[in-house]
Formats: sequence, C-alpha cells, structure tokens
Amino acid sequence: MKRITLTLIILLITAGGAFCSEPFFPVKKGTVQLTANFNGSGRIEGYNRMTVKEVRGAGDNLTVIYSMQILDKNQKPVRNGAERDYTINIANGVSMYRLDDIMDAYFTTRGFTYTMTAGNMPVPANLAPGSRLQNTWLKINVTVPVIGTVTADTSISNIVCTGVETITVRAGTFEAYKITQRSVTTTTGWIMPQVVNTGATWYVKGIGAVKSISYDDKGKIESSTELYELRN
Repeated sequence: MKRITLTLIILLITAGGAFCSEPFFPVKKGTVQLTANFNGSGRIEGYNRMTVKEVRGAGDNLTVIYSMQILDKNQKPVRNGAERDYTINIANGVSMYRLDDIMDAYFTTRGFTYTMTAGNMPVPANLAPGSRLQNTWLKINVTVPVIGTVTADTSISNIVCTGVETITVRAGTFEAYKITQRSVTTTTGWIMPQVVNTGATWYVKGIGAVKSISYDDKGKIESSTELYELRN
C-alpha cells in the first residue's frame, strides 16, 4: 500500500494543470509525453505515456481527452498495453477534473480490484507566485493479494505556487512554476496506519508537469518523476 500511495500522489501531481493565460498542460491533439518514474534511490521503475487524444471547443472553453498508458522500466506496456482515457474540462480559463478519473487509469492498467471516490480539482486562471489552490481528497478501497481489502483516505492540502524557476530535465530546459503540497493518507487493513508526504511539482505553460518530487515526513525523497520525451 505504501507503494500504491506514492504512485497515487505522483499521478495526482503530474496529471493536473494550472493556468496563466495559456494552459499549463498540452491541448494540441496528437501531443505525446513520456514521463519517467523514479524510486527514492533515483532508479527508473517505469513510465507513463500520455497522449492528447481529442480537443473540443476553442479559446478558454475546451474539453481535452487524454489517453494514459502505463509502461514498465523497459518502456513495454503493462498488462497487454491497456490504455485508459481521462478528461479535463476548461470553462472560462478555469480547469476542472476529478482525481478518481485520473487515478482510474493507473488502477485499471494494473489489474487491481477497487472502488474509488474523490473530490474535484478546480485550478483557477492567472496562476502566480503566492497563489493557493483548493484542498482536495481521494478515498480508495483496493483488494491486495494475500492481505485482503485495504482502505486509503488521502487528503491533499497546502497547495501553493511558490515561484518560477529554470529547471532542466531529460526533455529540455524550461521556465517552470513550482507548486508544493502536503498529502496525508490514513489506511485501514494495512501495516502503516498513516503516510505523510510533502511534494513539489514544476509546471510549464503548454506542457504541464516536467518534474515532481515526493518526500516522506522526514524529508527523504520517496519517489519522483521527470518529463523524458515530448513530441508535438
């Protein structure tokens, strides 16, 4: 469950976007992003491939459909290449998506038996240093082999844009908005009753998250992601 919890947090912070006149995630049909997932020691454990599948609307009012594919460390599709779509709606420059819609892509491709509910994640226009985003939450009941059913309640709070930084990743060098947050996951049926993480994510206009880091309650890096390839 700890590994699932970390993956949950990474997917939540890398899938979302933010706005400052231009969206902070891709809205051009056909764009493909490959993101590498690292463990706490810096070794690649797998990848996520996200494709802009369809874009409807125009200007500040769009519906964007993404397709997510989970890959192993050799960039081979997990579970016969299963893909899952999720949607982000943009109305008057403000994005809105459901966390369970995004997380469903991960759990479906992994073959878990689960139920999930979550809050919405509205992201306001004109993101700037000092901007504070709305708190949100996610609850999962998942069947773990041998152990049985485990419940995880995650609350995500203190989501703040702390500034703009120049950051270099495998896909290039970018001017990025840094967003930090705190996540607390309380579990039942698991050996770890509570997992506390803090994290930082760097967002770039028109691209989305190019890097993210999740830390444990002692400040040690638990996992991270990095934009590996970008094809428009």
